Amino acid sequence: MNTISFSENAEGYLIPLEGTVALCSLKDATSEAEKWVSEQNMSISNEIVVLGLGAGFHIRALQEAHPGLKIHIVECRDQLAPIYKKQIQSVIENYSCYHNLEELLSSELFERTITKSLPVYFFRQCWGMQEDLFYSLWKNLTGRSVYAIARHFANLGLEIDETTLATLKTTEAPLTIRDATDIIINSKTPEARAQRSYFEALKELIK
Repeated sequence: MNTISFSENAEGYLIPLEGTVALCSLKDATSEAEKWVSEQNMSISNEIVVLGLGAGFHIRALQEAHPGLKIHIVECRDQLAPIYKKQIQSVIENYSCYHNLEELLSSELFERTITKSLPVYFFRQCWGMQEDLFYSLWKNLTGRSVYAIARHFANLGLEIDETTLATLKTTEAPLTIRDATDIIINSKTPEARAQRSYFEALKELIK
């Protein structure tokens, strides 16, 4: 992780920087956050996940615009929550800090997100220099990773055999359920063939 430093803006707020990258606008963080909120579709669920705390202006704007919304905040840098509590909101609810993907995958939040198919949002600028980690967290929380896809299928009572799972793991791009079903249906392994009819039926349902 890179060092987090802070720069005071014209409004007197301390804006976090990771290396030389500001985690929100140095000039007008409030307007930037309000614009981001206005661009999000928040009508699909009353419970969501937001990837990245950053300076927290987008979280505050989201709470003000949607006071009944339950927001799970995911961050990977410990230094950001204390300054958020000091200058924006003294209590931060439903906040989790995962320093790597393994911590997320073993968490209750991951289970909850996968089980309830919670929408996952992100304010890209607050990712700073941790884009690779946040991208990995996003892929897993949205069910687009091999691991998450396997978990989805397991919840349906469908297991992916090891050979086919290894094939899935060679896919770099984010997967969809449809992508995964196509790979499994085309698999030549006896285990995959035995369950092919189930995956073909699933594919028909997600057209």
